[in-house]
Amino acid sequence: MRSAASLLCASVLAALAATAPFPVAGADGKPIVETRGGEGRGGEHRPVESCLSSGDTLEIVSAKQVVAPGAAIVLAREAVPNADVLRASLCRDEDELVYRITVLRHDGRVVRVTVDAPSGKVKTVH
Repeated sequence: MRSAASLLCASVLAALAATAPFPVAGADGKPIVETRGGEGRGGEHRPVESCLSSGDTLEIVSAKQVVAPGAAIVLAREAVPNADVLRASLCRDEDELVYRITVLRHDGRVVRVTVDAPSGKVKTVH
């Protein structure tokens, strides 16, 4: 028999999979690949970073332009103790590289940690 916590985790993971980013169009009809949190200031959509492929990530990490993904995950675990890592991606956010790490706390809350990829410093925890 599955515990209530494991059922909650399974339902949260299913919800995350069902709400993955999808293509949208702005008010002007021009496509926006993704949006972050809906509308930005003034009702305008804010474009989201584009995450790199595993091949591009490997190339950038091998060139020592950023900290290793494992190091970024350790930093995210320190920022959100007792949480399970769901996803970690190296992304371009405007003109900088960041790791976007999604974790699931044991109380069922999903938290996103942003780590500055070159320096390895935690930027945000939401």
